[in-house]
Amino acid sequence: MTSARHLVESAKAVQEAGKANIAYHLATAALEELGKRELYAIRSISSRETVPPSWPDKHAQDHIHKLFWCFFGPGFYDTLTKKSLEDMQGLARVIHGKRLNGLYVDSNESGLSEPHNAITPDEAGNLIRLAEARIELAKSREPSALTPEDQEQQAWFLRTATDPRTRTLVMSSGSITKLGELKDVRAWVQWLRDQFAQAEAEGLAAMQAEMQRSKNLPERPQKDKWRVRVRLVSDSHSVRPNVLKAWNDTSKLIKLLPVPPKKNQLLLEITLGDNIPFDGLWWFAWGIARHFVTALNIGSMGFWWWRMPEQVSRFYESIEDLEHPDMQVGLERSPSLKIDWGENRALSQDDLARTAMAFAALPGPKRRDAHGAYNYYIGGITFLSLNDVHWQCEIEASCR
Repeated sequence: MTSARHLVESAKAVQEAGKANIAYHLATAALEELGKRELYAIRSISSRETVPPSWPDKHAQDHIHKLFWCFFGPGFYDTLTKKSLEDMQGLARVIHGKRLNGLYVDSNESGLSEPHNAITPDEAGNLIRLAEARIELAKSREPSALTPEDQEQQAWFLRTATDPRTRTLVMSSGSITKLGELKDVRAWVQWLRDQFAQAEAEGLAAMQAEMQRSKNLPERPQKDKWRVRVRLVSDSHSVRPNVLKAWNDTSKLIKLLPVPPKKNQLLLEITLGDNIPFDGLWWFAWGIARHFVTALNIGSMGFWWWRMPEQVSRFYESIEDLEHPDMQVGLERSPSLKIDWGENRALSQDDLARTAMAFAALPGPKRRDAHGAYNYYIGGITFLSLNDVHWQCEIEASCR
């Protein structure tokens, strides 16, 4: 709190000196200090857990997250709605973006953008007043005023609302409608937790029933049971949706789907029958996916895998010459570890026809004695996907 007040006082002094962009930056820093205050309160509660979560410390190192928490923390139990949550996230991004515009010289099509012109005195004054108001609000509601149960609920909500696996459910129309019905954030958060707990219990029951079913499986599939989606990335080819039709018209086991607008990606949709046990699903689907990826690499004479190496020529974010601050320094590995697969290679029907032949010819899971060459080949592809400046794997890839 003291740090935030000092930053606001400094912002006022700088504003009077005619430096609106610097005043805006200082007011933003004051808001971030208030956001850190909320995060540290959450951390003190969550530290009692058996495995304390790491996200409060991570958020405390991120400018946008700190700004978000400045607005999110104090009003959590008073004004939380889907719109208010989205507004807080948007406001945090806008304030941080404007602060950056007011700190650094930028170059664009119109020429150089001077930071002192990026923020008006009115904008700086408004943010200073916002920071003062938030300080007063924070003084009237100390973090300790929330009970441990409230803080734990708050922490649970943010974890759940920001997790990609659960965010859609939290912010679904049904969930927000329930918030409108209850008109009480505490009751709504508890309702959400009850829904997730019920879903978890139902999932556990379904898994136990599936394990029981797996004890008496048909020898041959009677119906479709599982659908597994696998995303592949290519460093050699692009994907045109119309080329996939011929494959999909003839293949029942694996369908190929484009990933617009990411033309270098391909989705495999693998459909498996009810003769596959739950405890064997991971290995069976993985085996089919690897089998197909190997065939696709052979058939297209390219490079397809789950991931591509990223840092193939540099490891750093930036390098500055402190004696020449206006000069940009760039150092890169030469030659780059990126492989030149040729330009404008699009996956073709001929590629997929060869892939189908390779897929049929490669030894299946029951012919383990014939897997030697297959294992060497797929091992080489694996090393190619790992080959970057941190672990150069050319020798391992070529020896496979």
